[in-house]
Amino acid sequence: MRILTIETCTETSTLGLARDGAVLGEMAFPSRQALAQRLTARLEWLLAECGLAKGDLDGIAVSSGPGSFTGVRIGAAAAKMLAWGLQVPLAGVSALEALAYPFRALRGHLLVPVINARRQQVYAAGFRGQGESLARATPDLALAAAPFADWVADHAADGPPVLIGQWEGLPAAFLDASAALAPVRALVTPAALAALAAARFARGEADDPMTMTPIYLRGAAD
Repeated sequence: MRILTIETCTETSTLGLARDGAVLGEMAFPSRQALAQRLTARLEWLLAECGLAKGDLDGIAVSSGPGSFTGVRIGAAAAKMLAWGLQVPLAGVSALEALAYPFRALRGHLLVPVINARRQQVYAAGFRGQGESLARATPDLALAAAPFADWVADHAADGPPVLIGQWEGLPAAFLDASAALAPVRALVTPAALAALAAARFARGEADDPMTMTPIYLRGAAD
């Protein structure tokens, strides 16, 4: 199954093409202005580099939030349009779940992916690694620094916390709150998005391109 992955929720956007679990090609680029126009051009380049056309795609995976309101909206709109036009299944995946997925082999740890939510907040969630899969411990949340520190402490019984994400630009209060937790820098990767989407497709699950709702958690002010 050939799956196109789209990630525009975080500071670093990614595009990828995967086939039966193997990544054929991927690219990462800053999420900046004119993202919608640049996304289309980069997608065309990636398809050409991999020797594929849009009609060769069998499914679309998109990180559907939380994250930058504009980025979430642009990525979701592009994925929905492609899935509808090509009549292929669509899978929206939590960006936080995709951040945690590469660390699923860390049994006995609480995996805490974080995304800078700006306005003195982070988006965060808790997961437990089960070897080949993840178990969700909490829903996706938007938290300020003090509640975030308390939340991590409250869930530490689920295992020593491992913080996962991009830390550039986070307020000092978050860095202080997590100073003892040795954060791991990571991106939302095409491999993670493709694997999580493929698992949904294998279970017969897919999102309706006309009604899929992104995970915003907050309004458009950011």
